[in-house]
Amino acid sequence: METTALRNKIINQFQEFIEDDSKLNILDGVFDAMTTTNTIDSLVSEEHYKKVEDRYQKKIKGETKGKSWDEVKLELQQKYGF
Repeated sequence: METTALRNKIINQFQEFIEDDSKLNILDGVFDAMTTTNTIDSLVSEEHYKKVEDRYQKKIKGETKGKSWDEVKLELQQKYGF
């Protein structure tokens, strides 16, 4: 879509949004999310990311054995009768 046409479309949509309080609140939340520069700390520690990366590297180098999802499903079906 051409920039001018897109700009006009968005302006028209804003006209509709600002007349509806619920949409206005949602839009305010979207703008807050877009303009917030604060980074949110991850719930996963850097140490855990490192462990996952180490395990992944071992897997792709063939230093550890893994199973495909099909193998795991089959074992679960055989063991628990799923």
